[in-house]
Amino acid sequence: MSLQTKVYPIKFIRWIGLIPLFFLLSPNTTAKVNTGWQQIKEGIEYRDLGDSLLKPWSHIHVFRIDLQKNQLGLITANALSQKNAPVSVYAHFSQALLAINGGFFDREYRPLGLRISNKQQKNPLKRISWWGIFYVKKNRPYISNVYHFYRDKAIDFAIQSGPRLIINNKIPSLKPGIAERTALGITKDKKIIILVTDNATMTTTELAEIMKSPPLSCTDALNLDGGKSTQLYANIDSFQLSVQGYSNVSDAVIVKEK
Repeated sequence: MSLQTKVYPIKFIRWIGLIPLFFLLSPNTTAKVNTGWQQIKEGIEYRDLGDSLLKPWSHIHVFRIDLQKNQLGLITANALSQKNAPVSVYAHFSQALLAINGGFFDREYRPLGLRISNKQQKNPLKRISWWGIFYVKKNRPYISNVYHFYRDKAIDFAIQSGPRLIINNKIPSLKPGIAERTALGITKDKKIIILVTDNATMTTTELAEIMKSPPLSCTDALNLDGGKSTQLYANIDSFQLSVQGYSNVSDAVIVKEK
C-alpha cells in the first residue's frame, strides 16, 4: 500500500459525500439561478442555457430578437479598411447593440458565400449543396438551400453558411465533430434566435437538438462559422457581454435598433 494512500471508514465516506448536497440545499448558499428570458431592451431578450452549478464556466448565450423593433446587418473588414478584426471592433464601428461572428472565410480572410446587407450584395453566392442561406425579407426571416433561393431587391440581409441544423422542424443527418458554436434560428412566431457557446463545445446534432427544443423552439436553424471564430459582443443599455474568439474574422452579423 502506498504511503500516500489513506483508508477511511465507510461512515466517514458517506458523511463526506453529503457535504456538496448540504451546500446545495443550505438557505445561506447563494447561487445563480436561471429564471428564464430576461428582456434587456424592447424586442431583445436574453438567457443563458449553460447556467449550472456543476459547470459555472460553461455558457450557452441566447438572444431572441424581434424584427419589428430591430434589424440585422453585416459589417465586413473592408468597411474597416482592415483584413480582419474581432467582433468587438465591428460592434463599436457600427454602433451595434450586438455582434457575432459571421460565415466562413478562406485563409486570406475573404468571405465565402453570399452576403447581403442593406439590400446590397457584398459577396456572391456559392453553389455548395449542404450550405444554407439565412435571409430577411420585409421583416420576416427565412432559411433556404442554394437551389431554392431567389435573389430579389426586397432582401435586406443574407448570409450563407452551413450546415442547416433544422429544416421545417426536422433535424437532418449531421456530421460528427465537437467545437464551439455560433448559430441563427427562426421560431414559429418569426423571432430570430442567436446562439453562441462559451466553453461549451458540442456537435452540430447536439446544437440542433438544443435549438429545436424549448425554450428556443426553432423551426429552422443554420450553423455559422464556429470553433476559433466563435465570438460575441453585446452592449445593450446596462447589459454587457463579451465572448472573445481565438481568431479574428472577416465579417460580423450585427443587431441594431430600427
